Amino acid sequence: MGKNGSGKTTLINTLAGFYEVDSGSIVVNGVDVTGLEAYRRGIVVVNHNSHLPNMEVDDHLVYGLKLKGLSTDSKRLELVKSSLGINYNGKVGKLSLGMKLRVALATALLSTPKAILVDEVFSSLHDSVKALEAYKRLSGEWGIDVLYTTQSADEGKVADKLYLIESGRTSLLKSNNKPA
Repeated sequence: MGKNGSGKTTLINTLAGFYEVDSGSIVVNGVDVTGLEAYRRGIVVVNHNSHLPNMEVDDHLVYGLKLKGLSTDSKRLELVKSSLGINYNGKVGKLSLGMKLRVALATALLSTPKAILVDEVFSSLHDSVKALEAYKRLSGEWGIDVLYTTQSADEGKVADKLYLIESGRTSLLKSNNKPA
């Protein structure tokens, strides 16, 4: 959690492998990924531009699975759609911003990466806390780590661990719903 310009997006892009680190290491699920190219890290980034506008919604939702050569589990697909309030079948580009973001979040989740990094996306949803709680439940059940950035204290309350980032420095505010 942090204000504009505090370093949240830089952190997301560094963890994803879009920026090189000056020192230290990045460990995902116990594996040092610092030297790996972004596409080899098993991490998906969701931001306000994470959608393919010319795809149909259902094709978009399973796009990550198709890239991996995996089949679609129709029950899982319907569970994600209903949990995130996706109820439209047309071109993604014709959707509202909120629905585009829901589709992007669902696509990331259905692709079953090691981790999903979400950059200020939930704040653009009218029911951000409810959507975040549903996303947390599904990702937890499927063993997918999620790191999300926000400026919202209400969204921050949903996190298992909440860090404040100021001027590129982080401090732990709470861990598993207990103050740090």
